[in-house]
Amino acid sequence: MMAKGAAWTTTFKIIDRCTGVISTSILARLLVPEDFGLVALAASIIAMLEILGAFGLEAALVQHVAASRRHFDAVWTFNVAFGLSLGLVVAALAWPVAVIYEDPRFYSVLIVLGLRQAIQGFENVGIVAFRKDLAFEKEFRFLVIKRLATTFLITLPLAFLLRNYWALLGGSLAATCIGVVVSYVLHPFRPRISLAGLSELMAFSKWLLLTHFVEFLYSKAANFVIGAWAGTSAIGSLSVAREVGSIASSELAASVNRAAFPGYAKLAGDRAMLREKYLKLVSILMLIIMPAGIGLCLLAEPIVLVVLGNQWIETVPLIRILAINGVFTVFLSTAHHVNLAVGMSRSSSLVLAVHAGISITLMLWLVPASGSHGAVLAMITASIATAPLNAILLGRAIQFGIREIIDIISCPLMSSLLMTVVVLSIRSYWGIPPTVAGRIAYIAAVSGLGAVVYFLSVFLHWQRRSNPNAAEAWIWEQATKILYVAS
Repeated sequence: MMAKGAAWTTTFKIIDRCTGVISTSILARLLVPEDFGLVALAASIIAMLEILGAFGLEAALVQHVAASRRHFDAVWTFNVAFGLSLGLVVAALAWPVAVIYEDPRFYSVLIVLGLRQAIQGFENVGIVAFRKDLAFEKEFRFLVIKRLATTFLITLPLAFLLRNYWALLGGSLAATCIGVVVSYVLHPFRPRISLAGLSELMAFSKWLLLTHFVEFLYSKAANFVIGAWAGTSAIGSLSVAREVGSIASSELAASVNRAAFPGYAKLAGDRAMLREKYLKLVSILMLIIMPAGIGLCLLAEPIVLVVLGNQWIETVPLIRILAINGVFTVFLSTAHHVNLAVGMSRSSSLVLAVHAGISITLMLWLVPASGSHGAVLAMITASIATAPLNAILLGRAIQFGIREIIDIISCPLMSSLLMTVVVLSIRSYWGIPPTVAGRIAYIAAVSGLGAVVYFLSVFLHWQRRSNPNAAEAWIWEQATKILYVAS
């Protein structure tokens, strides 16, 4: 069931990322970095306020073995009350924020985003049962409808019509409204106002408040630091770089973790089986994500020129670092979900807190001198520094140590290094063409040759190991099925 769930969530993520690439490519040509930065900074302000209610109650519903109607009602009631309260607070802060940042546009931006927060709270909490019951095909339907309708019916038409940040605001508000409506169409649960059972969920989720606070610091603190020294245009560049840099790694890992967490929770009482499932899942992830992240790093320049255009060339070094950082954060995120499943939310939150502390401290030092480049260097440094702590904590949840790390990364790392040598050799003799068509052919040819080298190396490694249960065997089996269907 975990594999089936991962397949559904990965399929959605592929659709979501393809849609995101199309959307970002078009929006980057219609809008300017300042538009992205303005909305990103306003969203960061709201995200800071959201922490006050980020108890992770949905995750608690998934983890709670005996969650009943009263627990679902309690979560919905809390979400509605908090959403309405947050919307009012954001509306009240709209003018003071506009005065502080000396930009009147913040007033209208925050009013719209505050309205979005108020509406968001009414989403049908019954859709959480899709994950809890491992009915990922139903969640897939919900997410795809919401994503495609928002992008192609609202955001992109508004971008062509308005050519400014209002397209992003309109898309964000539309996504929330569509999500609320579709959630009631797809799930028969009809919530009632009640807080009975909330205290039981809080017993699990109280430490998730710290986790979400840390995640906020990691994902949004850069916007505040960069905004103070470099302005909204630099925030916009980082925001778009993150959108592109996450395509190859963290986005895929997030979708798989979303599917795996309910399965981990059901296996929490059988640590041996949990360990087996986790090791196979993360091994498969690294076989896919490591070459994807390194490949994006190597081909960042032609990809930016094709997807975003010449005006975004300054994002190339940001994307390169973020692509590699994404590979490191895969291990962090997958281990975090195992720790949550076995009830170690406190310890896992503390590790994330260390990660955020290192990242923010370095940002305060590097950003004033290097802008957004300093921010991404701080991020990857924090990921590398906290990797050992994360491994130690995972070892407490399941049997995990140096041997397991070597087993997981040896094949993808060696194969990726061989791929890197081949790609760099090709690039040393073949420069980036000046035309869009030439650049597309260049990306296809270089990445294709790199992929062939990588998978041949993986195949030879698997044959040498002769292990039918290895992650390489699963990859080969799926590739064989795809080729059979295609033929």
